[in-house]
Amino acid sequence: MRLAPRMPRRALVLFALLAAPAVIAQQADTATKKSNPLHVFSDTAKRYGLVPQHFTISVGGFLPNIASRAQLSTPSQGGTDIDLENRLGLKSNLQSLDLQAAVRLGKRQLITLGYFGIKRSASRTLNDSIVFGDSVYHAGAKIDASSRFYYYGATYRYYFFKDPRWDLGAGLGIDAFNINASLGVRASGGGGGGSFSDSVQKSGGFTAPSAMLGLYGDWEFAPRFFFRGQLQYLYINSVASYGGALTDDRLAVDWFPFLNYGFGVMYHYVGLRITKTFDNSDQLTFKYYIQGPAIYFTAAF
Repeated sequence: MRLAPRMPRRALVLFALLAAPAVIAQQADTATKKSNPLHVFSDTAKRYGLVPQHFTISVGGFLPNIASRAQLSTPSQGGTDIDLENRLGLKSNLQSLDLQAAVRLGKRQLITLGYFGIKRSASRTLNDSIVFGDSVYHAGAKIDASSRFYYYGATYRYYFFKDPRWDLGAGLGIDAFNINASLGVRASGGGGGGSFSDSVQKSGGFTAPSAMLGLYGDWEFAPRFFFRGQLQYLYINSVASYGGALTDDRLAVDWFPFLNYGFGVMYHYVGLRITKTFDNSDQLTFKYYIQGPAIYFTAAF
């Protein structure tokens, strides 16, 4: 299975969608509060993406497809670039809890929080040899593999352009991720071969924060229906032993049948390529491409 590369076309499409409300809003808006079927969504109310509430929290399920690779190298031995799904048997499709929250600081300022996590494990017999750090796993070895990926995000947004039906802004995000991969080879624990135990165990991982630059937009394209877009990206050449690139994009549609409660669907894409250099000069590289739909319930207060 080949890893999906970053797709610049997706970024261009997302940018166009975010900018579309600004173009449409150039037409005169002659509607009044009385003629507006959503008169409770008044311009005097504090808004979260046009919804007149100060605080929102969303709880849902994320159904991602995952393509990932890991490589642990030492100064004396280059590690194998390991496909975690095809080579080690980790699941490429699974479910994750998705949490989001937002606090409105003013008419143009917003702080958001987000979280999702992925934990996988599998066992497989190797068809060929691989090198992970200073450990070599030969063909025929029974491998126990595990991988963890936890993603936390916080953003500050400032909406430069606002209209009763749309807003568009930029912001700075602080995303953090905890990544870990481990490999253990099982050898027979007795002459009969009836029991097994780990004879070699090797793991590597780290937690890293990452500042993200972002573009954000919201658009009430129909009564009580809201389109939301997010485009975040950062490239790190080499800072504090880290290097790589991170993308976090979201496209969502929310429906608020009630003033305080709504439902939403979202497509979420996270692309990560990062290398960590440790004090002993070992290098651990992870490549993760996580994308898929999410459904969620939102409460606004």
